Amino acid sequence: MGKTADLTAVQKAIIDTLKQEGKTQKEISERIGCSQSAVSRHLSGKSVGRKKCGRKRCTTRRGDRTLRKIVEKDRFQTLGDLRKQ
Repeated sequence: MGKTADLTAVQKAIIDTLKQEGKTQKEISERIGCSQSAVSRHLSGKSVGRKKCGRKRCTTRRGDRTLRKIVEKDRFQTLGDLRKQ
């Protein structure tokens, strides 16, 4: 089974408000439509978001900007020419 979407900022605010009103975690989860464990993780402070997945980037943002400028000058350069520059 895959992960579901993270709680939105609105959902987190609603959870905090309902908890201050004295609602249980089960009542909160049923009201906003998420799992009880998601409510529990948010209230305990353990919900830090997802880790990034996929391959790490090889280039920096600065390198991307530089490469874009080079390509915009001459769109028909070969990959070998781009690597040299």
